[in-house]
Amino acid sequence: MDHQDNHPSDEVLVSFCQKGDFSSFEIIYKRYQRPILAYIFQLTRDYEASACIAQDVFLKVFERVDRFDTNRRFSTWFYTIARNASLDWIDHRKRTGAVRLSIQDDENAPEMEPTAPAEAIDAFLARQESTVLLAKALAELPSVHREVIELVVFQSRSYEEAAEIIGGGTSLGTLRSRMFHALKRLRTALEAIGGANGEHLL
Repeated sequence: MDHQDNHPSDEVLVSFCQKGDFSSFEIIYKRYQRPILAYIFQLTRDYEASACIAQDVFLKVFERVDRFDTNRRFSTWFYTIARNASLDWIDHRKRTGAVRLSIQDDENAPEMEPTAPAEAIDAFLARQESTVLLAKALAELPSVHREVIELVVFQSRSYEEAAEIIGGGTSLGTLRSRMFHALKRLRTALEAIGGANGEHLL
């Protein structure tokens, strides 16, 4: 993934951290703070919990950064830690019977700014005024669909990296099929909220 912050790659920054230059981790934190929070939120649908999970994830990454193999892709490792922490939280809430079935107000959701809309999703998703409606439409999708849209569309991860993050032997074919159905369901949800031609947006 290309970075527009004029700093070195993730792997170079991690190598600096491993040599004792922990100021480099601040750059990593700023680079991933919002993307990681948005990704966790799409899995948990609980903003307060997402913020807490994100803090724990950054702490885990910081504590384990000296063990990271800089020949690997850092973002994949980072998102995998975030995903596992989110699934652990979901599993715990299910086991304790404390899962909240209602969705928090979308105004509390992290802002989602598509940087490179994928394939058939069109310009509607890039409209700033559509952010809240998009969040509502996403809330209607199953978590497996929200996750692939978040990774590939909003965070511009490749299908290969998304498959590695999701794990479980997910093939590229399965992931592409999941994306096709996710975008189809998202478009249906958006049309239900905003109208087929966006007439309800005004």
